[in-house]
Order: sequence, then C-alpha cells, then structure tokens
Amino acid sequence: MQQEINILVVEDDSAAAGCLESTLKLAGYHVWLAGTPQEGLEFLSLNTFPVVITELRSAKMNGVQFTRQAHKISAGTNILVLTPYSFVGSAIEAMEEGAYGYITKPLSSSEIRIVVERAVERYFLLSGSKDKEFLVDLAVRDGLTGLFNRRYFNELIMIEVDRLKRSPATLSVLMLDIDNFKNYNDTQGHQAGDILLKDAAKVFKNSVRPSDIVCRYGGEEFIIILPQTEKKAATIVAERLRVQVGLYLPTTVSIGIASVPEDAREISALIEKADSALYQAKAAGKNKWCAA
Repeated sequence: MQQEINILVVEDDSAAAGCLESTLKLAGYHVWLAGTPQEGLEFLSLNTFPVVITELRSAKMNGVQFTRQAHKISAGTNILVLTPYSFVGSAIEAMEEGAYGYITKPLSSSEIRIVVERAVERYFLLSGSKDKEFLVDLAVRDGLTGLFNRRYFNELIMIEVDRLKRSPATLSVLMLDIDNFKNYNDTQGHQAGDILLKDAAKVFKNSVRPSDIVCRYGGEEFIIILPQTEKKAATIVAERLRVQVGLYLPTTVSIGIASVPEDAREISALIEKADSALYQAKAAGKNKWCAA
C-alpha cells in the first residue's frame, strides 16, 4: 500500500477490536481504536478516515445513530457496521441511513479484508472529481441493467458462504435464464433485446427482498443470492419471479435453485448445482423452476 490509510475502529469489546486491528494492520492499514462512539466521533472530527467500523448494537449509540452523526462530520467517510448474522436486517437499516456496508460476527479475516478494501476503493474513487463515481459503478455494476456484475457477485458469494461456515444459517441461489432470448433478439432487434434485459432486471429486483442480491451473470443469465433462505423458501421466491416475468415481460424465464449447506458447501459446487438445475428446467420445457 503506497500511502498510509487510516481506518477507525469503534469497538468496546477488546477481543473484537484486537481481531480487527491485527487483520487490518496485516493488510497495511493504519488502525485507530476508539472505545466509545463519542470518542470515535471526536477522532473523526480531527482526522481523515476513509473508513470507520462501528458496532451496530452499542447501547451508548447504535450503528444507525453513529452513521448519522459521523456523516455530519465527514460526509465522504464510509461507515461499516459490525453485526451478528442474525441481525443483518438491522444492518440494512443502517445502510438506508448512509452506512456503506456491514461485517458479520463471528469475525472472519477474509470478510474484513474484502469489505474494507471495497470501502476504501470507493472512498478514493469518489473523493476526487465527481466523474470518478462512474468508475465505481463500472467496477461493480453491469452497464446495461445497473445490477451488480459477475465480478462483484464472485466477491459477494465468497463473503456469504464464508459467513455460513461460522453460522448455522442457510443460503440459496437462483440462476435465471430468459427463455428464447436469442430468437427474440434476432427477430425484434438488439435494441429491443437490451430493453428486455433492462426490464427483466427491474422485475427481478422488485420481486425480492432488499437484502437479496441480484446480479447479471452474463448475456441473458442472472443470479440472485438469497441470504438466510432455505431451499423450500427459495422455491417460493422462484415461483414468484416466474409469475412476475409472465405478467410484465414478453417472455418467460427458467430458474435453477441450489442451497448451502443442503446441496453444497463450496462456491464452485453451489454454482454448478444451480446451473444443472437450470438446465433441467430448460430441458423440461422452460418457463419453470427446478431445484438441485
């Protein structure tokens, strides 16, 4: 790391603070530790921090409250909240208030590094000219649909699966393919095909929870990460998506479903199972879902 980058950790649990400090120092960051939210805000008012990591459920000032106060001092600082996996919904609330993201407990060094690296990258890309915001979107977003791209999906799924190794929770993925897209593209024209992809992205996004992660996987393929979702619940989501596509788009969709840990424990196996289930849905006549 060519320049020293300050990371502020606001954490009263010495074990958690120590884990964060050692992991971040090993990654080359200069780590500041604050034992209380108020001390953290004082540090923030006197120094420049691209990223601040704070406890979500602190009794003195929770993550939502801290995010509001921190952005009054430094609007460009990216706030990451620490949360147990079972309280991810509360972390989403903090993100709605301006927090950039979250890190789950029990802490994982790989998750810490990936999430902080992404937050630091965002800070420096946005801290210069406004045009740099485009570069952030280019790195993580698909240019046509605005969904997360395959590169970012690979990072996100790694984080989510790693969390499951430290938690009894489950996770499912849906792999979706727009039926007969090549024929539609050839007969209606590429512009109509692009519009169909954009409209499909909107339908997918509007048909799932805010905490679900919709990505464009490539071409007419999409993939959705469903955190804390077992396979039975995932089939309900898949059916809702299938119906919504039939209602709002001039096409149908086939869907493959796979879950952790039921079908696989490793990412490559999970994707392979979802892809195989998608192939079964296609072979069975399309406009349907199949589970691994």
